[in-house]
Amino acid sequence: MAPSPGAAAAAWRAALAAAGCPAEVGSEHVGVPDAAGRVAAGPVRARCSVPAVPCAAMDGIAVHAADTASGTIAAGAFDVVDTGDPLPPGRDAVVMREHVLPENGRRRTDGSVALPGPVPAGQHVRPVGESVREGAQLVAAGRVLRPADLAAAAAGGLRTLEVRRRPRVTIVPTGDEVRPLGTDLAPGELLDTNSLMLAATLRTRDCEVTVAPIRPDDPALIAAAVQDAAADLVLVLAGSSAGRDDHTAAVVRGLGTVVVHGVAVRPGHPVLLGVVRPPAARPSADRPAVPVIGVPGYPVAAALAVELFALPLLADLQRRLPDTPRTVDVRVRGTVPSRRDVEEYVLLALPGDGTAVPLARGAGAQTALAAADAVLRIDAGSAGHEAGDLVTAHLVDTPGWAAPAPAGERRAAG
Repeated sequence: MAPSPGAAAAAWRAALAAAGCPAEVGSEHVGVPDAAGRVAAGPVRARCSVPAVPCAAMDGIAVHAADTASGTIAAGAFDVVDTGDPLPPGRDAVVMREHVLPENGRRRTDGSVALPGPVPAGQHVRPVGESVREGAQLVAAGRVLRPADLAAAAAGGLRTLEVRRRPRVTIVPTGDEVRPLGTDLAPGELLDTNSLMLAATLRTRDCEVTVAPIRPDDPALIAAAVQDAAADLVLVLAGSSAGRDDHTAAVVRGLGTVVVHGVAVRPGHPVLLGVVRPPAARPSADRPAVPVIGVPGYPVAAALAVELFALPLLADLQRRLPDTPRTVDVRVRGTVPSRRDVEEYVLLALPGDGTAVPLARGAGAQTALAAADAVLRIDAGSAGHEAGDLVTAHLVDTPGWAAPAPAGERRAAG
């Protein structure tokens, strides 16, 4: 009986740890302007305070609050300041310019100024560290750096940031019938759109992706491509089923270990999870064992396999903080049946009226994948949903739309 996605992922992670696959990628320093979208390798802390000295928060006059008890400030006992100016020595408050304008009758012939009233210390003053305080944590380790994070880091005196190295992923497309994009197809041939889709998905997750040339259904050529991949993860596209031209299982078995072949999920049952050893001619210190996923050839199944198994692994390699998928509660239009022995994912279109329209459920429904706004996960043991049922769907334009196995399951294997 095929394992659930969570059990399959746990078994695979245990095998990767036992084979000596690295638990995380290293780090590097990049300039602050180039760090957007990268994963912080450690806590980002400010090197200086902003502002570094008390500053005026308004245009007006800077005063010593204790000198304003009478509601008047004597000539020479104040300084004119603009917003952002450091407070002059001996000044600890600011009176807004609007409150001391001559046309308001505030200025007197002796140079003194009538105030609206006594001024409290600190009024309209930006204290030291109001924006950024020296030593304060600006960004937590594992966060994907956002534009606001970069601005805070720059304000805090940082010129570079330590970020996780981009995980390297090699995609090996296979199949006698598969042709490069831009090819005029003969009957029975297919364009290599899965490589395009999966590479784009991985690049949005801060990965460095290499797409190898298409390999025909020749085990030796596929094996050579897998061994030549200098990667943290290898995806072998198609060939993970049981047809006469499906060679992924034999290739992985010859190079290492097939941990799982077949998962109780729909679509995507034929997915293969394994690990390959480094080439014998190369030192293992330089080329550790590498995780490999045999990705089903149908587009929806391929996308789901990457969401369920590749993205969680890559996130852990980067020590990325968990994503919070966006969800929406909707009522399904029509019956959505499901087999009780599998975990199923159903693509949905959201017309915007609080309902969800189930899309074509074939694993090869490329247009359904493009049209999907959300996905509905149906747990094993459920027979599905009736028309009008209120369900929680994950939006597909955010990470984690496939709702991978809980973190406890994912990390239990190391």
